[in-house]
Amino acid sequence: MLRILTYNILDGGGNREALLLEVLRAKAPDVVILQEVFEAGLLAEFATAMGMHYFFAKGNSIRHLGLLSRYPIRSPRSHNPFPIRCAILEAQIELEAGPPLQIIGIHLAPFVAWYREIWRALELRIILRLASQYANKPLLIAGDCNAIAPNDRVEWVDSIPPWLKWMLRLQGGRVFHVAIRRILTAGYTDSFRYVHPAVDGFTLPTPEPHARLDYIFVNDHLRPKLQNCEVVRDVPDVDRASDHYPVFGEFVF
Repeated sequence: MLRILTYNILDGGGNREALLLEVLRAKAPDVVILQEVFEAGLLAEFATAMGMHYFFAKGNSIRHLGLLSRYPIRSPRSHNPFPIRCAILEAQIELEAGPPLQIIGIHLAPFVAWYREIWRALELRIILRLASQYANKPLLIAGDCNAIAPNDRVEWVDSIPPWLKWMLRLQGGRVFHVAIRRILTAGYTDSFRYVHPAVDGFTLPTPEPHARLDYIFVNDHLRPKLQNCEVVRDVPDVDRASDHYPVFGEFVF
């Protein structure tokens, strides 16, 4: 069983490092893709504590991506051409048996505004072009997409920030689905929705989430190996570790 987890750790994990580490230890993942990493030192600490390899994917802002793996990491790279807001993390995980697993970690532009959805779609054009070279290999694309999937429900609760309420009013209360639809149209499977066709799977914000922004997508070569995909909400202190809940996938190789 190969366990993979994607997690937005919120502003570099500031003063919540111990809580984040407890969440990671509780799920015991083999591969972790992290968003909003500020410093490589945090990755090094997590890697040492969990006996893992790591790679720091430097981005275009203070928010970078990180990769942890119990297996050797081969050919790691960070891509950040315009209009990529953070970075694209690309790496190969050398498994004990079978072909290596290709990993692409992403963190797309935030906010629900229509122009940000266009920005995300432009980011994905670059990401999917990069991913196309692995069309004949097991490939996983995971991270915080800051976007809502087609047919997903969103709960606009009273506690959402005033600026977000105004933004929604300006666009007639509409939420756009261009970004995630682009990934699905390219042939990738939304792992959580594949396993749970009728479950919301909200990931943001803790402790009362109202939207699903975090995803694990797989190509046709990896989908048959998918066994399960869950939003992690049953671990002590996961409500306090970040404003996102992690997404956890299990694969049989």
